[in-house]
Amino acid sequence: MKSYKYILLFLFTAFLTSCENELEIDPQQSQDSDITLSTEGGITNILNGAYALVADADVYGGRMLVSGDLMAQTGVTATTDFRWRGTYGEFRQMYTKTILTDNAFVRQIYKRCYDIINAGNIVIENIDKVKDPDKQARMIAEAKFLKSLAYFDLVRFFAQPYEAGKQNTQLGVIIRPNAIYDYNSDLSKERSTVEEVYALVISGLNDAYDNLPEENSFYPDKYAAKALLARVYLQQQNYEAARDAADEVISDSGRALSNTYAGAFNHDVNQIEDIFAVQITKQTGENEIVVMYASEGNGGRGGDIEIRNTYLDKFTDPNDVRANFNYVNDDNGRLLTSKYTNQFGDVGIIRLAEMYLIRAESNFRLGTAVGDTPLNDINLIRSRANATNFILITLDDILAERELELAMEGFAIHDLKRTKGSIDVNGDGSVLIPYNDNKLVFPIPLREMDTNGKITQNPGYGS
Repeated sequence: MKSYKYILLFLFTAFLTSCENELEIDPQQSQDSDITLSTEGGITNILNGAYALVADADVYGGRMLVSGDLMAQTGVTATTDFRWRGTYGEFRQMYTKTILTDNAFVRQIYKRCYDIINAGNIVIENIDKVKDPDKQARMIAEAKFLKSLAYFDLVRFFAQPYEAGKQNTQLGVIIRPNAIYDYNSDLSKERSTVEEVYALVISGLNDAYDNLPEENSFYPDKYAAKALLARVYLQQQNYEAARDAADEVISDSGRALSNTYAGAFNHDVNQIEDIFAVQITKQTGENEIVVMYASEGNGGRGGDIEIRNTYLDKFTDPNDVRANFNYVNDDNGRLLTSKYTNQFGDVGIIRLAEMYLIRAESNFRLGTAVGDTPLNDINLIRSRANATNFILITLDDILAERELELAMEGFAIHDLKRTKGSIDVNGDGSVLIPYNDNKLVFPIPLREMDTNGKITQNPGYGS
C-alpha cells in the first residue's frame, strides 16, 4: 500500500509543483489513496497532475526538445549548426554521441513519460467517479492525447526509426495498458515493436480527436490531436494521411500564423499560431529550453547552445528575419537564438507553421495540391519572414525551409531520421553517422534494466 499511496500522491500533488527530483511529502499532507480514487475531485487532480508532469523540465518543459536538437549535432568539428558550450555532462554525451546507460537526463525523460502514461491510465480506469458524461469523455480524450504524446516521443528516442514499406518489427518501447498502483510488484515486460507503438499512438489520437471539443482553453482540443496525428503520419512517411490531417488543422482550427515571426515566441498565454503549448508559470514549472538557449539576463545559463555560421550560411536571403533572429551575449560573445528569452514563457509544442510545412512536403511528394500548392504554402511562411518568394520549388527547398523555420524547436534528430540523412562529422563526407546508427538511439536506462528482467537493451549499450 505504501507504493500505491505514493504514486497517487505524486500525481495528486504534481499539478501544484513540478520538480527535478522525487517529491518529498510529509505524511500529514497525504490524502488516502482510496479517497483520491473515489472522488471526482481526486480524479480531476490526477489529470491536472499529468499536465504538470508534461510541463516538467525533464520532458516538454524543455529538456526533451533540447535533446532532439543536440542529438543531430556533433562536437568533433564545426560542421553542424549549433555548438554545445554547457557544463552538463548528460547533454555533452548526446552532443558527442557517447551516451551512457546511467545518463540522468535520458533516465528522467524515460521515467517522466511513463509517469504521464500512468497518470492517464489512472484517470481512464477511474473515470466512473466523474458524473457528467460529457466531462468523462473529455477527460478520457485528454488523457489519451497526453499518453499518445508520451509514447510517440518514447519510441522516437528509444528505438530505431520507423521506415515506410517495412514491417517495423524492431523493438520499440514497453506498452503499459493498465495503471500501476503498486510499484513493489513485478513489472517486468519486454518492449513492444515499433509498429505496435505507432498503432497505439494513432489509435489514441483518433479517439482523442473524436471526443475533444473544438475549443478547450489551453488544454488540447480536437485540432491539437489532429495536428499531432499529422506529425506522427509524417514520421511514418504516410504522406497522404499527414497531408490530410495538416490540411484539416489549417482549414478548420481557427489558427493562423502570427503576424511576425517573433510573435510566435516568448509569450505567456497562447497566441493564434499555437496549437498546443506547455504552460509555464513560476509555480508550476521551469522553461528549461530557455535555461539552455538564453543568456543569464534572459533567464538562461549564458548560452549553453551557440549558433554557428554553418546555420547562418543556410539563409540565402539577407532580408530573411529568421537569419537575424538572434543576439550576441555580451558576457561571452556567443550568438544565441531569440526564440527563447522569456524565462516563464510557454513552451511551444505544436504551432501552425509546422502544419503548412507538413502539407507542403506531403503534397509535393504526392504530386497533389490539397488545400493549396506546395509553392504557395512555402511562400506564405517565407513572406511572414520577409524572405523572397520562390518562383519554382523543389523537395530540397521544402526540407530546407522546414529546417530554417523550426530550428531549435526539437525537430532536428527526428527529421534527420525520417529523411534518412547523416551527420557529417568532418564536413567532407569522410565520416558519417547515418540516420540508423545505434549511437542516435537512447539506451534503455540502467534503472529499468536493473529492475526489469524481461526487457532487451538497445544495441551498443551492453545487455
